[in-house]
Amino acid sequence: MLCGYVGLQFVQRQHALEFARQYADRHGLSAGRVDAQPRPVSPFNWTVFVSDEERHRFAHINLVRREPRRYQPGDGFIARVDSPYLPLEQAIWVKRSRYGEVDSARGREAWDSPALGFFRWFAVEPAYDGATESGRCIWFVDLRFVTPGRDLTPFQYGACRDSPQEPWHAYERSGPSAKILLR
Repeated sequence: MLCGYVGLQFVQRQHALEFARQYADRHGLSAGRVDAQPRPVSPFNWTVFVSDEERHRFAHINLVRREPRRYQPGDGFIARVDSPYLPLEQAIWVKRSRYGEVDSARGREAWDSPALGFFRWFAVEPAYDGATESGRCIWFVDLRFVTPGRDLTPFQYGACRDSPQEPWHAYERSGPSAKILLR
């Protein structure tokens, strides 16, 4: 049974990758890297990515669904997590910058800092996730773990410093505003 499920997932991943390749071809993104990540509650739920050096384009899809599943409050956790995955014809592609839209040079500097070396090694689909008002901290997430319907996204890391002369220090964001210094 396990072998059958693994085989099913392999076939579904190939289908998801082909869908992403077709999107890349239609939008002239031939240099983009294509990836597909399985998602919860169904072997047909996937998030597909078309990424280049500056940004990610991604969509949450269901490979067999013909109609979207509507979520109503009270439908439960499974329905909440399953409903964002749309039929292929209705896929909504989202763009996320790797380093930031406004000050991408600062975002790239934080990303390339030694402080985030561990996260660069870990993250497969890294994306800019904002900065503090003062610009002291630049935050990043791995889009593999951004799951629609979930309240919290794990693995949110940032680089912070008090002045441009100081080195960056790594922090983990553990909630909307809480951060933990990593050493």
